[in-house]
Order: sequence, then C-alpha cells, then structure tokens
Amino acid sequence: MDTENLMNIAQRFDIDAKPTSMQLIDIGHINKTYLVDYDNNEKYILQYVNTNVFPNLKELMSNAERVTEYMRRKEDSVTIEFVPIKDTKDYIYNGNWRMQKFIDNTKTYLATESLDKLYEAGKAVGDFQKEVEGFEANSLYEVIPMFHYTPNRVKQLKDALNSKENIEKRPERFKKAKKEIEFLTEKFRLERTNIITDKIEKGEIPLRVTHNDTKLSNILFDKNTDKSVCLIDFDTIMPGSIVYDFGEGIRSGITTAKEDEQDISKIKADISRFEAFTKGFLEKTKDIITKEELEILPLGAWMMTYENLIRFLADYLNGDVYFSVNPEIEDHNLIRVRAQMEVLKQIEQNENKMKGMIETYGS
Repeated sequence: MDTENLMNIAQRFDIDAKPTSMQLIDIGHINKTYLVDYDNNEKYILQYVNTNVFPNLKELMSNAERVTEYMRRKEDSVTIEFVPIKDTKDYIYNGNWRMQKFIDNTKTYLATESLDKLYEAGKAVGDFQKEVEGFEANSLYEVIPMFHYTPNRVKQLKDALNSKENIEKRPERFKKAKKEIEFLTEKFRLERTNIITDKIEKGEIPLRVTHNDTKLSNILFDKNTDKSVCLIDFDTIMPGSIVYDFGEGIRSGITTAKEDEQDISKIKADISRFEAFTKGFLEKTKDIITKEELEILPLGAWMMTYENLIRFLADYLNGDVYFSVNPEIEDHNLIRVRAQMEVLKQIEQNENKMKGMIETYGS
C-alpha cells in the first residue's frame, strides 16, 4: 500500500495531531507494522493484522485491551495501549488496522549474547505474569483454539504424516525428513506431550493468563540502561499455563543461533543462558508460582521447543502453508526443524541441571 493511503488510515484514529511520516518496521512473520510520526512529535505504531492467521480479530482485541487495561491499574506498570478510532469505541479500522502508542526510549533485540539481557528478559516475562495475577483467565477468548494444546499439535503432525495428498504430492519431502520424523515421533517424546494439559484439566496447576509468545524480540529494553521495560505483541493472549510463557522464553533465548541455522555445529543450548533467564523470571514470580508449577518448569522449555519443531515439520509436509519461507532457501522449514531439533537434544541432555537451578532460584 502506498504512503498516501497509509496516512489516510492513520488519520482515522483518535489522535489530536496529523501524521507526517511513515516507516515500515520489517519484523515479524505475520502482521505488517509501521512507525508513524505525528506533528506533535509523538510516535505511534500502525499495524495491519493478518486475519488469515487471526480470523477472530474482534475477540483478539478484546483480550488484549482488557488485559492491558487491567495491567495499567497496577502501580508502575508499563504496557502497550491501543488507540480507538475517532468518534467510536472500536479499535479496528476497516477490518484489519489498529493503532497503539509508541513506548519511547526503548529498543528490541532479535538475539543477544549478553547474560544480563537474558536476566532482564526473564524479569520482563515474570513481571507480566505478576501483573496479570488475579485476572480471570477463563473470561478470555481462545483466539487460536488449542494453540498450546500440545496433544492437538501432535495430532496435526500425525494428520500431515498420514495425508494421502501429502504422500502423493510431496513424497520427496517424506524421504528428506525421514530421520526427523523418526526422532520426533519416538514413543517417550509423544508420551510427554500431554503432561501440562492434563495437569491444567485436573486442576493440579492453575489456569492463568498467558502471553504465549515470550521470545526476546517481543521484549522492550530501555535504550540507555538495557533494563527490561515490558512485553509487547499481545495477539496470542489466552488462557494457559505460566509454564508456557517460561518455556517459550527459554526456547528462544537458550541459544544465539538463528532459528534456521544451517550449520548445526553453531547451535549450542547454553545452560548459563537458561540460568540467567530463570533467575530473572523467578525473582518476579516466586511469590505467585505454585510448587507444582515449579516442578514442571523444565518441561516447559522442552515442550515449547518440541511444539515448534512439530509445527515446522507438519508445515513442511503440508507444503509450507503456514510459516513464511524464503523461496531462495530450499526446504526452509526442514532446515528450521533440523536446527530446533539440535536445541531440543541439548535441552534433554541438561534437564537435571535445569531442575537444580529452578530449585535454587525458586526457593
């Protein structure tokens, strides 16, 4: 879309100023995001939401607006704030567009080698969990049904493996991914995938508000101090387990290697990175986290990594219909599978060390 049209869209939102410039922020795989400057020297984020991925945008915005409003009631809380359309109370323009205030003097990182930043990232995720404590998770919409219901992700993989269409159209992909399929469908791995969901359903761990996408790039840091400020990107706010938010933070932060790193030798799941994130996370949550949740935190790191792996593999077998792939990279999703499989192997090797660290910082 050209700049003039984007400017016209920006003027639809309830901001007492005129937009003067627009810049595409080239991040993320799903939505299109723009930084908008206004003539009052303020900045806002204009975003086109991909309703192919998020068809229930009204419910999504209800979740995000209610949770962020709840968080803003807490003392010293910093979180995103959406801007309504002029003369209405709606937050969605023309079916896809939304606006939020820009949080000034902040930056994000796609990756970091700094243990201090990982510690701060852990604090940010822990802060979020502490600030949503008491919110009735059952009142939220499930905007992506069974998003972290791992048994359903396993079913999706099995469906992809058993699809006659996939087998007939893409037999070469089954051959290329033979080792990966065998690894991910080993019995002992499949048997672990229902542990967290079973505990939620039995009431052994509480149902909580969860962010569900606590990767490093969804955390704002202060430009001057590098202290964490807050989590952003509330599209996947839903009911879930605190273990999911911890696990996703670990999955994305335990290695500096790219998600699609082709050189497996460069992939190292560094236990010191796990320790830094865990220390920050538990500093913020040890007053609210239960004993049962503490016991399965290491499983969260394993589960989020395994879940992403089987999603990449299912998408590869299905013909790359969900995740964006680079057409210049052959078998891009399979490369992602192989990279994340190496992370999973190393997490499995270090689970006892992880349990010891959680016991230390959670006590």
